Amino acid sequence: MLHVLIKTKWRIAGLIVLALLIGGGAYVFTRPSTPSFVTAVAEQKDLTQTVEAIGSVISEKDLALQFPRSGVLADVFVKEGDRVKAGDRLAVLRAGGLVADIAVMRARLQSAEAALQKAIEGSRPEDIAIAEAGVENKRASLGAARESFSTSEKSLKTSEEKLRTLRQELRTSLEGQISVSAGSLFQQLASVDAAVTTVEGIWSNNEVLDAMIRDRPEEYTFIKEALFDLSASANAARTVASRGDYDGTAAALEQGRNVLTEASTVIGRAHRVIASLSITTYYSASDRDRDAQALSQERIRLQTALSALENSLKNLRDAAASLETRIANEEASLASAEGARDRALADIRTFEASLRAEEAQMALFRAGSRPADIASAQAGVSQARAELARASAEYGDSVLTAPIAGIITKVNAKKGELASGPVLTLLGESPFRIEMFLSEVDIPKVRLTQAGSINLDAFPDTHYRLRVSEIDQNSTTVDGVEKYRVKLDFVYPHDEFKIGMSGDSEIVTGERTHVVTIPERAVIEDENGDDIVRILQLDGTVTKQRVETGLRAGESGEVEVVSGVKGGDVVILLEKE
Repeated sequence: MLHVLIKTKWRIAGLIVLALLIGGGAYVFTRPSTPSFVTAVAEQKDLTQTVEAIGSVISEKDLALQFPRSGVLADVFVKEGDRVKAGDRLAVLRAGGLVADIAVMRARLQSAEAALQKAIEGSRPEDIAIAEAGVENKRASLGAARESFSTSEKSLKTSEEKLRTLRQELRTSLEGQISVSAGSLFQQLASVDAAVTTVEGIWSNNEVLDAMIRDRPEEYTFIKEALFDLSASANAARTVASRGDYDGTAAALEQGRNVLTEASTVIGRAHRVIASLSITTYYSASDRDRDAQALSQERIRLQTALSALENSLKNLRDAAASLETRIANEEASLASAEGARDRALADIRTFEASLRAEEAQMALFRAGSRPADIASAQAGVSQARAELARASAEYGDSVLTAPIAGIITKVNAKKGELASGPVLTLLGESPFRIEMFLSEVDIPKVRLTQAGSINLDAFPDTHYRLRVSEIDQNSTTVDGVEKYRVKLDFVYPHDEFKIGMSGDSEIVTGERTHVVTIPERAVIEDENGDDIVRILQLDGTVTKQRVETGLRAGESGEVEVVSGVKGGDVVILLEKE
């Protein structure tokens, strides 16, 4: 019985253990997974920021010297092998024009300095007296111009009145002759109408039309158009003559004479056309002779009318000749009077402006120099000095000097030749330097005198100390990318280098001591654009903390935390599911 009880207890215990195992396994497989993190601890330490690039050894010992401007060599003072000191003159260009510019600029400076001295001293009594005399002179000239204007105005009115009188006299005395001439015009133009009617009668004959189509169709059309133009011109002359004045009548007679002349020409051409027509079945030789005779008679009448019309025009002009001469003379007098008036008016305006200028000048002399005048004169002196400095600098560009001490190794040009490239080669005594090219992201961090170092491939176990000495302001294209050249000097001189050696170089662009640092990738941006850090608390919870960052160390990937994190805080870099 006891054995059975013990066996039963062991079974119950086994069942309990099995249940616990099954329950624990189910819990393990069904409970929510806990995330794991990649973390780092915020440290308080010193932080150094650097920029890195490949650096190369260069030297300014071997210099190709050339003029800043091209020109003809006036002289070369050195030869190959000569030793020179910094500042020695090596060669010069022809610079006669530049020397003249310096002389001109120096004269301008002297003039500006004299003007400044005059402004400081103020006006002299003699200057004021001269200005007053100038004002009186301009006032007298203005008075004379006004008097001349008044006289010319009177002469102009007198001439205009005489001209009106003469023209009225011309109209009155020529009324009868104008009427006779107009009647003659209408009478002679009737000859044109008659000639047009005669030609139109012939041209409308079917037999003539038939013969024309055979022989001279183009003449048929031409004569028809010419007849229309003659009638229109005759009517235009009649319209002008209807005005009843001298000018209109004379113009109408001129026009009528032209119409008669043209009519005679057209009738003569029509006569030649008719006379040359071929005889047809319907247009006989007698018909052709009849029409030619009629056209010949019309041409004779036109010539007679033309002669009569020319006589009428001559009679009209003879009647007006004396008065027209007087009118022409008076028109010339009128034009002369108008010219005198305009000149006097222009003189008035000129003398008024001149008087205002003289009065202003006199007021300036009486008032003396103002501070603004002295300042303006001082500015003129400064400008003249700047121009003299510019001219001197341009002259300086015509002189080639040694930038450093060294030995002339090559002379590339001779006296009288055009110097458009390197003229001399100088092997100097300057030390080796390091040249490196930085990106536009890194260059704003670099300043003159910053410390740096380089580990040359040729000397892998040595770090050479450097100091930033030059920073180019303009970019340089390197392998298709815009970069900025920086030159660094060695802190200690070295003679073991060769030009072109290279290695990894860096420049220290910032340092912080005893600051809190974390890996830069721990800093993320929230939905508001603020920098935050996720901090893992001791109880396993995660809090978000807004931070302010400072210096970044690119090589180590660390960043300074100004506020928001303290040393010892555990920051999350990456969350893994």
